[in-house]
Amino acid sequence: MITGYALGALGAVILVIVLLDFLYTAIGAAPVAPLSERVARAAFFLFSKVMPKGDTRHRLSGPVVMTAIAATWILLVSLGWTLVFQLSRYAVVMSDSTQPAGFIRDSAFVGHLLSTLGGGPLQTQGAFWQVMSVLVGVNGMVILTLSVSFVLSTTTTVAQARGLLSKASMFAADSDEMNTIIMPALADLVSNLNAMQFTLYYSAEHPARRVPAGMVELAERVAPYPEQMRRLRIALEPLPGFTAPEGRLDQLTNAQFIDRLREWARPYSL
Repeated sequence: MITGYALGALGAVILVIVLLDFLYTAIGAAPVAPLSERVARAAFFLFSKVMPKGDTRHRLSGPVVMTAIAATWILLVSLGWTLVFQLSRYAVVMSDSTQPAGFIRDSAFVGHLLSTLGGGPLQTQGAFWQVMSVLVGVNGMVILTLSVSFVLSTTTTVAQARGLLSKASMFAADSDEMNTIIMPALADLVSNLNAMQFTLYYSAEHPARRVPAGMVELAERVAPYPEQMRRLRIALEPLPGFTAPEGRLDQLTNAQFIDRLREWARPYSL
């Protein structure tokens, strides 16, 4: 009994951590939660070490990171609910014999509910566990719905970023268009990146379409022109994770600012 309570409590803790991370990341419109960020960095690092150099490497980096995050959410939520059902041996039983299902079948039961397919050849016993099974199903619908929305928003931000980099290459660094079109659009993009940080893990076959590196290249282009550089610094300062080692970013010289931007972009580069 003590073991069952301990497993159930552990499952509840896992669910709270994962669901808060999921909700904060998917609909928080703010920098991602620690769990998602750690998974993303680990997946990107391993991918960069394992995947051979070539165009495929750049095409797959973003999808691999997003898949790793989604898989982590699903696996941990499944584990959490499975552990919650360990509070009672008879929480989940066989439909034909009402015998305890056991840990493996409990896991399959949770998987069926999270996928919104129903409980399969298993069922809960008692009103409390019936309510829990409904919560698992609702949890599955929320994860599926918000995950699709989150992926769509991320890929939309990727397209926006690549479009902006293409547009920036059309204008001279000291042109009025750079001031009036590119810089305001860059500020909008940075705002979106704070809500959709995983955009930064998407690379591209063409070097000029790689978002973090493209921002560095844009900064280097406008550096000789004070007004453009002033506007670019204002636009880029809110970038997620972009901070000065000592003091504030506005205390850095233009050269130091670009060096710091280059350091910020390095972890996202293949």
